[in-house]
Amino acid sequence: MKIVIIGAGNVGTALAVLLQRAGHQIVGLTCRTPASAAAAAAHVQAPYGTDPLQFTPHADLVFITTPDRFIGDICAQIAEAKGFKQGTVVVHTSGAHSSALLKEAIPLGAFPLSFHPLQTFADPLAGVKNLPGSYITIEGHEQALDVGRRLVKDLQCRLLEIPTESKPLYHCAAVIACNYFTAVIDAALQTMEVAGIKRHEALPALYPLIEGTFKNIAKSGTTDALTGPVARGDVGTVEKHLAALSAKIPHLLPLYSALGQVAVDIAARKETLDALGQQQLLKLFGEEIK
Repeated sequence: MKIVIIGAGNVGTALAVLLQRAGHQIVGLTCRTPASAAAAAAHVQAPYGTDPLQFTPHADLVFITTPDRFIGDICAQIAEAKGFKQGTVVVHTSGAHSSALLKEAIPLGAFPLSFHPLQTFADPLAGVKNLPGSYITIEGHEQALDVGRRLVKDLQCRLLEIPTESKPLYHCAAVIACNYFTAVIDAALQTMEVAGIKRHEALPALYPLIEGTFKNIAKSGTTDALTGPVARGDVGTVEKHLAALSAKIPHLLPLYSALGQVAVDIAARKETLDALGQQQLLKLFGEEIK
């Protein structure tokens, strides 16, 4: 297919490289500035510019990989200028928004698709390395779904299909697993620092524990992977944690308690925490969250 990438940042550039490797033709890349467009195009030796309308009328597939807040407006502007040909599949890579964000393309006979890689893109080359083997979630117009499935296969990725209305919760799950996991690790590092362990020493010390936890989750799922004082019903240990946080790092109390409530639910499913232990721990955590 002839593909145009609008907003060729980390995600767009990585997709351009991988789709070109899969045999597709990148017929244009655009960015807000000529320098950014030239930098992206250098990865695939493709035409570039700052005006999407220079390329979109000739495309079979148009990726809009800009920040979320610009996607709808860009699609509408191109549609108003009749910049999509009939049958073009118009795609965005937002995790939070559904394909409905591209509805302005439909009157021209184009088909909207959301195409969200469940992967991080720290830079284009990292994306090129990390994306194959990852999951990609698609939803959109029936006429576009077959193209989405083909692209997932071409990128050597795995397919997830969801209803359009499920997109916000799906993205919320991804944020919890990725962004908030980073926040949780940072909270652990803050706690280590207050305990007297320098941050540059704390992360290497915690990393084998983090890695082992990931391996346990991958092997057995979250229920069987849960260990620690909540899973054992060690109420006294949790009380000591709460007291220490209250005295030294009070801003982390709500986080510890909210995660503790989730852990109580998991421990109950694991059947390692009896009803009395659940009641005692939930009372402790609830008091700290109030």
